[in-house]
Amino acid sequence: MRKWNSVAIAFVTVLALLIPLGGCGSDSKDTATTTAKVENPEQVFKDILQKAAKAANRNTAVEDVYAMDASSAAALMTTPDHDGKAFIRKTRNTQPNDLRYENIQVSNIQTRGTLMAADITETAVFTDQGQKQQVPVSGTVVLRNENGVWRLLLGGIVEVTPIKSIEVVSGGMRNVSIHGNVGKTFSGEQVIFLSFKNNSTTNYSFGWVQPPRISAVTDAGEVPVRALPQYDIVLPNAVFRLANEPVTILGAFPEAKGTIREIKFTDFHILNANGLPTDLMRPH
Repeated sequence: MRKWNSVAIAFVTVLALLIPLGGCGSDSKDTATTTAKVENPEQVFKDILQKAAKAANRNTAVEDVYAMDASSAAALMTTPDHDGKAFIRKTRNTQPNDLRYENIQVSNIQTRGTLMAADITETAVFTDQGQKQQVPVSGTVVLRNENGVWRLLLGGIVEVTPIKSIEVVSGGMRNVSIHGNVGKTFSGEQVIFLSFKNNSTTNYSFGWVQPPRISAVTDAGEVPVRALPQYDIVLPNAVFRLANEPVTILGAFPEAKGTIREIKFTDFHILNANGLPTDLMRPH
């Protein structure tokens, strides 16, 4: 494996995003004031979490547990170069076969139209390399009622808007297909998903020694990418090398106010035939 150990000189590539004003998969139907009363909501959460564990051990179909429509994380992560539904199925299938949850505690239940959210603490119990593991888990779980059936909304995503077009403003990236979507969580944070497919013979890198810094630009200013641990959305803390395989980036911008217009990456590099940044090459 190549060690990414050169000292890089950063410069910025900006992705200008054109986002339609009326988002696809809007949750406006869920913000209605007529919220139906849910009988025993705590038990609803406990049941769906155990059902999710059964999906991990293949006893329940993923589609029976997780929302997969245009207002879900599946849609957020779906582009012409990335299948969000297949990714969710693959991810669930890598979980331990004997996964179950114990000591489930439900608090701070909120309802909004067909949506229901709660803070959850629980213990994940499973076997890893022959050893029983007990791992404490906490976060916010969001459900949606679909024709009388409750389904999990991964990442707390309740609304998805496709990005109509993406333009590389600077950085020298050529012949790369870029697609993406903007998601919104139950509590209003914005999440961006981008997929990159390199159709050229030139390779690129976002970051080198360190991961790139990623930020979003709105009409109100520029804000950095953050983690949303309550929704299990982590910081995109990696060097992204764009070569033969598509690259995907998921990032949350909880401080973003208004429509996200641009995504900025620092430390962008064009790589030479040896896989090294051309901007770091020095004449001997």
